Amino acid sequence: MSASSEPGGPVLRVEGLRYASEGFQLGPVDFQLDRGEILGVFGPNGAGKSTLLRLLAGLEPAVGGRIWLDGREIGILPSHRRGVGMVFQDLALFPQLSVWENLAYGPRAHRWPEAEVSTRVEELLRDFRLGPLADRIPANLSGGEQQRVALARALGPRPRLLLFDEPLSSADREIRQALQSEVRGIVASNGLVAVYVTHDLDEGAALAARMAFLREGRWIAEGPTDRIRRSPRSRFVAGFLGLNVRAVGGGWVATDPSRTEVVSRGDPGSVPGIIRDVRPDGELVRVNVALVPSVPGPERLVEALRWGADSLPRVGDTVGVRFREEIPLPEE
Repeated sequence: MSASSEPGGPVLRVEGLRYASEGFQLGPVDFQLDRGEILGVFGPNGAGKSTLLRLLAGLEPAVGGRIWLDGREIGILPSHRRGVGMVFQDLALFPQLSVWENLAYGPRAHRWPEAEVSTRVEELLRDFRLGPLADRIPANLSGGEQQRVALARALGPRPRLLLFDEPLSSADREIRQALQSEVRGIVASNGLVAVYVTHDLDEGAALAARMAFLREGRWIAEGPTDRIRRSPRSRFVAGFLGLNVRAVGGGWVATDPSRTEVVSRGDPGSVPGIIRDVRPDGELVRVNVALVPSVPGPERLVEALRWGADSLPRVGDTVGVRFREEIPLPEE
């Protein structure tokens, strides 16, 4: 028996998953998720995030690796037999179909009896507060309503794994926060697992108990969100997290902007720099500083949320920058 099928083992287990096409390779990717967990996957455009979701869903062929879901190897199955639901970036609702018909599509595609299809659709309309909208087509729904329909449709055939491809990228802040709460509740209450791809670090971190990063097809890091944010494993991850990364001696360190302080020029223990930007941000002020390099080279900008000088710094001022609680970064 595979370790993936042992009682109490992970719900989703991915081992050595790889993909290759002309000019691009992804993987190997290795991770596992326990019941109720969400993995947030981050990375720049072209890193392979959407390709990873399509591999998990069976929409792209893998060239290596294995995928288990609930103890069953699904990597060898066609997409419609994997028990996977997917919410796309553009939502991909059928524009000519009513909300009711959109929700019925998944169960019907899985060849459920029509009576069971009707029962399931009515459940989804109730659970997602879509009852009054059942006869409308997507064009006559608000953005938030369309988001809820897309999420409900993905859950129609009762999948065990949910995949999200930046579904909230065009939603406003209020809609994003409401749907984030719904996603967390659905995954937890139904004992599902989910993989959530996003560019928005705050959105993903708010949703996901675990984080992973892709860079040019390479699986950079994966682990609990709080641990990775507290102790990133690479300069790339630290930079993506918004930390200040700089060379010190023969190595590299990272510092959170909230622990980076702008002080008077020449202040003991500070690094000289020149103010490039000053931006109010609520009760804080974000200050971008170009560090003065000890040798010729490109500017390295750092961000500070604190300052210790007597007056607010101005663009062009020469100041000192003090870094507190530096995090050593491993060699890459």
